[in-house]
Amino acid sequence: MCILKKLLSILFFIVGINQASIAQNVRWTVELDSAVIFSSPRFTDLNLDGFEDIIIGAGSEGQTISNGIVAINGKTGEKLWNVKTRDQIYTSALLQDIDNDSVKDVFIGGRNVSLFAISGRTGEIIWEFWPKVNGYWKESGYYNFYLTQWLEDQNKDGFKDLLVANGGDATIKPDDKNRPQGKLMIISAKDGKTLNESLIPHQRETYYAPHIHNNYGENKTSIIFASGGENIDGNLWEVPLKSLKKNKVSKAKVLLNDTLKGFIVNSVLADINGDGKLDIINARINGRISAIDGKTNQLIWEHFFPEHECYVAPTVGNFTGDNTPDIFTMIAEGTFPGYKNFVQVLIDGQTGEIVHKKSNGTYQFASGIAVDYNNDGTDEILFLKNSINMETYATTNQVEILDFKNDTTFSVGEIRNGACLSSTPSIIDIDHDGKKELVFVYSNSFSEEKVYGKIECLELNITDPNPSFPCYLGPLENGVFDK
Repeated sequence: MCILKKLLSILFFIVGINQASIAQNVRWTVELDSAVIFSSPRFTDLNLDGFEDIIIGAGSEGQTISNGIVAINGKTGEKLWNVKTRDQIYTSALLQDIDNDSVKDVFIGGRNVSLFAISGRTGEIIWEFWPKVNGYWKESGYYNFYLTQWLEDQNKDGFKDLLVANGGDATIKPDDKNRPQGKLMIISAKDGKTLNESLIPHQRETYYAPHIHNNYGENKTSIIFASGGENIDGNLWEVPLKSLKKNKVSKAKVLLNDTLKGFIVNSVLADINGDGKLDIINARINGRISAIDGKTNQLIWEHFFPEHECYVAPTVGNFTGDNTPDIFTMIAEGTFPGYKNFVQVLIDGQTGEIVHKKSNGTYQFASGIAVDYNNDGTDEILFLKNSINMETYATTNQVEILDFKNDTTFSVGEIRNGACLSSTPSIIDIDHDGKKELVFVYSNSFSEEKVYGKIECLELNITDPNPSFPCYLGPLENGVFDK
């Protein structure tokens, strides 16, 4: 069963901890009708007014929606444009100007072979990978799109190209082991044409968005991808870009193996052993958090949490006060849907020691962000904490800060109706005044008749000029920690 489908069926429960609330100013809140939001916000100035605008995907599984892809005015919260989609858009946008109008265009994808290039200025579709006239996509072996980053120009047309994975059929029953083989693809950003397409090894499905590193040299780009699902075994793989371009993915090297469950959660890359190379930190469904040496591919450290599952991509930051990046994530005790508890886990990146492990209580599937909130020289974790009224089943959420240095937890702003499902908040200086805003999204309780998603901009008195991990997948939006 797809992770997104699982999340839609989950109810949240209360932690029961009293915490002080620090009020902040809400700049604006916008409501998107009929939109459940899993996508994390991305930013660029679409209307050239000097403010960063917001692009986000939305929608419910299997439903056509007018607000499938939406651009929001960062200054006012007004909708700039929206694009109708045939199904849910859950990825986070990539940005590049391909129509030469000085405004970055939007590349975003999701369910049922949804992948678009959209004019950032007008909201007009530049190209669609699988337009309606192509017919039913499954007959051609295409499913859902997953994407995280650009590849350097592969077809010499002057534009970076898209590295994507395609796979995952949510209509198949969870216990059905006969699942469609996923694909690793390179797609031209200029026109949406497929430049390379290779099947995932071992005839496995994929839900993992591929990403790259150059640990072996400037002209030796390697791709990290993965196979398997929530009930299907799989591997974390590495393959040279040159091999992918020759359709030789079958010769990819296995970095990690799991005989029970696959690899779905995005890895992050950070140098935790001080050798100048990006190491690979992966949290997997089967309750393991692993750090792999990016130069030798040897295991640096690993933690196994029996009878736990993890759906939360790691956050990287300076939480322990040394010069080595540290790792934060959340794990769930139990097996879906019977989660007993959610646990915060902080790992010292240098030693591999667990330095913080604490019950969070609530269902949490969105990553936190790392920022020096109180200017004390170390990072805090900021995330949206979900709660539920066990009598009415109404969900609420609130911004929460974890201060590891002082071993304190506190809340910011008001309690809101609805829950953050999997969208990671973002710290961004929207108006370029030196002070940061927090942009985050949440959706209403599924027990209510009216379905909506909300995007909110909260003014924060944060002056950290270079937050360690300010958004989903970090400062470069591709999982790489380079602070």
